[in-house]
This record gives sequence, structure tokens and C-alpha cells, in this order.
Amino acid sequence: MKKAIFIALFISLFVYNTSSYANSYVMHTAKTGESYWTISEQYDVSLNELKTINKDTNETIEAGDLVKIKKVSSNRTIKVIVNDEILELDKEPYIENSRTFVPIRFIAEALNVDKILWNDESKTATLVNDSKTIELTLGSDVAKVNGKEIGLDASINVYEGRTFVPVRFVSEIFDCMVKWDYTNYMVLIDTESTDAEDLYWLSRIVHAEAGGESFEGKLAVANVIINRTNDSDFPNTIKDVVFDTNYGYQYTPAENGTVYNTPSSESIKAATLALSGDNNISDCLYFLNPRKSTNKWIIENRTFYKSIGLHDFYK
Repeated sequence: MKKAIFIALFISLFVYNTSSYANSYVMHTAKTGESYWTISEQYDVSLNELKTINKDTNETIEAGDLVKIKKVSSNRTIKVIVNDEILELDKEPYIENSRTFVPIRFIAEALNVDKILWNDESKTATLVNDSKTIELTLGSDVAKVNGKEIGLDASINVYEGRTFVPVRFVSEIFDCMVKWDYTNYMVLIDTESTDAEDLYWLSRIVHAEAGGESFEGKLAVANVIINRTNDSDFPNTIKDVVFDTNYGYQYTPAENGTVYNTPSSESIKAATLALSGDNNISDCLYFLNPRKSTNKWIIENRTFYKSIGLHDFYK
């Protein structure tokens, strides 16, 4: 049964006259000092075309304004598919900085979010689901996840009377698997896959801990996390291993919030291969950077296995 959604959101977020739009657009959030002219130069479109598509005859725009740049390729309309069902939206998604944005209410309901709250003073929408809270402030390119600040690739904005949020960011924070179908311009969201949560957290801890390491180094870190889930001294799920606080935080990125950063394609690949059984680090349970680590317990009490890049691995 769908969880009850308690909506205490300022009416301007959700209730406006609705109409149908045939196309999705590539957008740009105006910054201080920008004009239609500077934006047209940045995106290599004519000034007249830019003003025409925005139906605006003014010569100036204000910081924070959402400016249409062009229709998406082949005049497509972006579709959002959740568990193989098309999500019916009253306003079309748009793209900014290669990120797809959708109306907040619709994606929150589709993901069975417990609560949506609105703070009119700070202009902040808060999504609450189980143990996770996401705070999204209008005009900001920084979100808060359980109080930790996470950078976004584009600002939260109002478009056609709706508050729009990055669909991948919100969905993945709530442990959903997200894919982009470039051919058909579809966002594919899976809320039910048991593998989605494992890949989500494993790829992120790999990226946070070994983002600058070789692929072999990333794969090794991924396998240390997996090895811990199979050891009785540690939690038995990847997420719980990542956020394990026994004897303090086991992994710094879980404490400082960098574990929520979007992983690279190589980190995702390493996590995927590790989950499929590709192990290059035997049964190691620990890794550290000896140039930075202040933890002598591992060095003094565990068996050294080998070094990969900047990390030493121990059994």
C-alpha cells in the first residue's frame, strides 16, 4: 500500500492552472550580471531566437530566472518511467547541466515519500522517507541530506508554477535505481530492485574513498566493503557497513557527507563488477592510506596483504 503522504507545502508549489506542453527544453538558470545576450553567446544561439522562445521582449533578466535555451533533441518530450509505468506529469520535465528536473510533488508521490514539508520563510521543501531527509531550497544548488550539504549540478527552481527538482538525485538518495535512456529520452526509475541499494551505496563509497585511484584500486575498495558484509564482526548489508559507527565512523565520507556525491562511471563499473563476484583483494577487510591515516591499530593488529596505489590493504 502506498505510504500516506502528508503535504504541508506552500500552495505556490503545487496549485496553478495546468496546461499541456508538447516539448521539453534545455534550460539555464541566470546568474548575476547575465543577460539574454551573454546567455545567447554562451550557448551559441541567436539573441532573437532566445527571446522568442522565452516569449520575452525585455532586455534584462534577473539572477535566478529560468531561461529556455532550446527544445531537447528532435523536439522530444522527456518521459519518466517508474517501475515500468509512465509517470503522469502536469508540466514537462526540463534539462539543465545534463540533469533532468521534474515537479517535486509527482516524483515524491511516485517514490512513496512519507512527508513533504514546506518552510515558507526559507523557501525550503523537505522530503522525509524512513531514515532520510532531503532539504531543497529554491534558488540553491546545494541540498542537505540528513543535515549534510551536497552540491547539485543546477539550482532548485520554479517553472510553470511548479517547484522542480533533479529526479536522479532525489531518486538515488531514496535508494532507487535510475537509468537514462538517451535514445528515447526517458528516465527509468526502479524502486523495487533489491540490487539498487547495494549498487547505490557501494559505488558512492568507492568514489568517495578511491575516486583518484586506478580502476584496480576502486575494485579493491569495493571488495573490502563486500567482504565486511560476509564477516560476523561487521554489519551484513552494504549500506550498514558504509555507515557503521562501531568504534566511531568506519569511513570518513559517511561522516562528512561526501558519500552522497555522484559517483564516476568507473566507480559504478567497479562496484558492479565487485557485486558480480570479481574480487582482486582476497578476503581483506581493511584499507588505509598510510600517508594520511592516524589509525595504527590496523597496522599493528591486522595482516598486510598488498598495496594498490595510495592504499594499503589488510586482512
